[in-house]
Amino acid sequence: MKISDIPINLRPREKALMYGIEELSDQELLALIIGSGGRGNSAIDIAGELLKTHANSMESLSNTNYCSLLSYLGLKKSIALRLLATFEFNRRLNTYKYKNPSRIDTIHDVYFRYQNMENLDHEELVILMLDLKHRIIKEKVLYKGTFDSFEIDVRQVLQELVLAKAKFFYLIHNHPDEDSSPSDDDILSTKIVEKASKNMGINLIDHLIIFRGGFSSIKIEI
Repeated sequence: MKISDIPINLRPREKALMYGIEELSDQELLALIIGSGGRGNSAIDIAGELLKTHANSMESLSNTNYCSLLSYLGLKKSIALRLLATFEFNRRLNTYKYKNPSRIDTIHDVYFRYQNMENLDHEELVILMLDLKHRIIKEKVLYKGTFDSFEIDVRQVLQELVLAKAKFFYLIHNHPDEDSSPSDDDILSTKIVEKASKNMGINLIDHLIIFRGGFSSIKIEI
């Protein structure tokens, strides 16, 4: 479909100006970012194809790569880069949004801070270290594992806590397979870390599992 075939008040740019950018559909927003088409396909066509290929999920589309984008209906290199820049900007915006608070009061604060981990295709373990007033001292990725496993190095966890002079901390890891329940190893390693850190006067507040669409608490499980 050519943009010129669409009534003026329904074209993405004109619709945004007349009714507000929030009134645009995902396809129309995407077409506005794409700007112009190629090889006989309009920006609307390309946007529709991109969404269709990713099950109409903007989240799924945002995780695609440069080479994949170039395969869609003659998408130009500059537009592919523009899309990737838009996706990355959104990721950083979400990250900054939850990194700005210097204090962590609830497990929901932790979840929102690391929600993007649900998009990883492998497991990662992060430690978030806090002072006596629950202000953030330091955060660090301790381990990047395989699709379904990783091991917690208790000695490394304790070393990081001591160096940071932390009083409280959270452990966070993700489940790429979307399973919300902790494994036996998750529970056992959490108990070991909790006991070892407590002996040093440092308290593990919780160990969160991030999965697509939510999170679970290992401390609640045990």
